[in-house]
Amino acid sequence: MKRWIIGIIVGIGIVLLIGFYIKLADFSPKVTNEELIKKIEQLESKIDSLNNSKDSLRQVVDSTHVKIITNEKHYKERIDTIIHQSSSADSCFITDYIRFYSEQNPLSNFE
Repeated sequence: MKRWIIGIIVGIGIVLLIGFYIKLADFSPKVTNEELIKKIEQLESKIDSLNNSKDSLRQVVDSTHVKIITNEKHYKERIDTIIHQSSSADSCFITDYIRFYSEQNPLSNFE
């Protein structure tokens, strides 16, 4: 029985201490409404700036995507041409390449 009474007294004491702390502590905001409005306006301008950046990045991505598609189309056309060439055309290409390289680099060991 004594333990119950001591427990209740300690509990009431803790509740009273917490109550006094909350009453004495200043939980009111220290920022005025004008300051909050200024911060909101600054955030709105930042959001606008980020939206502009996002739009410009989208344009860059879109133009890059178009370039990739164009390069892929040219690559497929060229690869088809290269694959379907005859072996004599390949040997002529290599011979012309060696001749061109040796003319551009006279110190080469091709001759």
